[in-house]
Amino acid sequence: MVLDYARAENGASIIMATAVDERFPPENLLDGKDSSFWMTTGMFPQEVVLALKKGVNVSKITTLSMNVNKMIVEKCDQDNPMSGSFEKLFEVDLPNRGDRLQTEAHQVSTRARFLKFVLVSGHGEFAVVNRVSVVGTALDGDDSGGAGCDEEGMSSGRAPGGY
Repeated sequence: MVLDYARAENGASIIMATAVDERFPPENLLDGKDSSFWMTTGMFPQEVVLALKKGVNVSKITTLSMNVNKMIVEKCDQDNPMSGSFEKLFEVDLPNRGDRLQTEAHQVSTRARFLKFVLVSGHGEFAVVNRVSVVGTALDGDDSGGAGCDEEGMSSGRAPGGY
């Protein structure tokens, strides 16, 4: 089983978000459920920074979203994201799929402790990100336990109480 480092149960946390609505908090990105999401406030760009529990050799980043037009993903491999600068990993233009989910999977080869997801623009006034998945191996070699992913890079199973 491949470990999904972007799950709360695997130690991931959100340390910053530019849009916060208590009904759709950014922490929803980490619960492994398709039915929950983080929603922007209607202005762009919007950002969310994900802290991984430890440094990871990241091999794949997958996002599940809706109404996102352009997204940039950046990484920081320092222990403190304020002291280290973020570097762009990739930028993607997503097609307008109406009310259907957008799934984007990107193979990468990088070390990261923090990941920043920048929603540059949306196909409408609001955009949502349902979840993210970060697959790789721990820099310290300890990949034991925790929630895993399927071969598509999305979490297998659901969090307790999930759909």
